[in-house]
Amino acid sequence: MLSKAEWKVCGADAKNIVSLGSAGFIMQLTNSLVTICCNSVLSGIGGDVYISVMTIVSSIRQMVETPIYAMNEGTSPILSYNYGAQRPKRVRKAIRVMTCMILIYTAIMWSVIIFAPEFLIGIFSSDKELLVDAVEALKLYFAAFIFMDLQYIGQTVFKSLNKKKQAIFFSLLRKVFIVVPLTYLFPYIFHMGTRGVFLAEPISNVIGGSLCFITMLAIVMPELKRMKEANYE
Repeated sequence: MLSKAEWKVCGADAKNIVSLGSAGFIMQLTNSLVTICCNSVLSGIGGDVYISVMTIVSSIRQMVETPIYAMNEGTSPILSYNYGAQRPKRVRKAIRVMTCMILIYTAIMWSVIIFAPEFLIGIFSSDKELLVDAVEALKLYFAAFIFMDLQYIGQTVFKSLNKKKQAIFFSLLRKVFIVVPLTYLFPYIFHMGTRGVFLAEPISNVIGGSLCFITMLAIVMPELKRMKEANYE
């Protein structure tokens, strides 16, 4: 049995664990929210065909993103350990390596999506009529996918360095405050039809990803510089 003092320590640790994991949880939750909103709009303006198209696009996205998640999660403990050990040089190196790996991988996958979308769509559907609409939607949806990397990188750094507020804020910003409003504005206010639903994603990638990465550089890099100047490394 734990003593009362030990329960307090465990409670504090549990609170930190939950708060650090909440950014990832919110990101997955908002992904589900966006899917619901997209399907709701597409069912009204595009019918069942475009709901099927969105299902294919979402499936391809999950497939493409999985290695990115793996690289982020693999780098996270390295960042946390060296940040806690006051080794700013290793933290910067880990960020650089993670960034290069993710950008190279994404550039390759983006090229496949843009120049050979039929291959990826064919994994999930052999319907030739559906293929025409799915190709256009896939290219539009992934047009600025490389900017999404900037959000993944920024959030991983924030989470790993115990910057919970920033991690949670940027989890909400891109999906809740950018994607969801645009998903309704483009089709209904700007009369862009189904294209507007898929266009909301690349625009949010550029805005949300850039803001997250720039904020990460503005907050973390000066801190690492001060750590180095303090002769910790």
